[in-house]
Amino acid sequence: MTNELLIEICRNHLPPNNIDVVIRESYIPYFPINWNEILVLAESQNLSNSNLKYVENLKGLSSTDRLCRLRGPINIGVQPWDDGSLKLAVEASFGKKAENTAVSNAILWSQVDQSGNNKSPSNDLITLSINLWNDLLPIIKPQYIITCGNYARQVIKTINQKVQASWKIIQLRLPSRTAMSRISNMFPEKDLLYRYPEVKEVIQKHPEWLEGGYRQNKIFFACHAVSVIKSIVDQ
Repeated sequence: MTNELLIEICRNHLPPNNIDVVIRESYIPYFPINWNEILVLAESQNLSNSNLKYVENLKGLSSTDRLCRLRGPINIGVQPWDDGSLKLAVEASFGKKAENTAVSNAILWSQVDQSGNNKSPSNDLITLSINLWNDLLPIIKPQYIITCGNYARQVIKTINQKVQASWKIIQLRLPSRTAMSRISNMFPEKDLLYRYPEVKEVIQKHPEWLEGGYRQNKIFFACHAVSVIKSIVDQ
């Protein structure tokens, strides 16, 4: 597998002109040098006016650079990964370094409304993304695909119904701040870390992943991930 091949596949899946998207190019996943064969998929990039500086930067890049916009290893361009939520969850669940994980979004285009606010992915974008991932995944050949949220789950589930899949799918909640804040305080941090020592161990190694606020959300989500992932990996 080479980035050049993935880029070429993405070029063959540009949206038709009647579908309004912020950036016409999709993007290939971020792959670290020592990939652990785990692919994590969040939902979609927020290219609304709240991220205008990032959008303007993308528009100033070449088409190829936009296709390779997910950079690493620290800030990739996938928010729940960059804020530490998914890094903590992956490393605690697999016992492998999160830095060796491939990262992307399931929906590979973004839309905004007339006021520049982020829009939920339309059915058109979901279909376009399914078709693109259907061509990408047989080339990528991950061992595990972790889907975060309903859109990611829908995309990968649809593909699995079409192909003879060799990967294992792990379905997690989306670690969005709104969703996690509603439930993360149901259990005290001390109790969560007692019951999930894998999470506590990773926090001790990477306390920086809890910086930037929403500490309880990140811990709660990581415990959710350990519970779900270990039941699948240990089968």
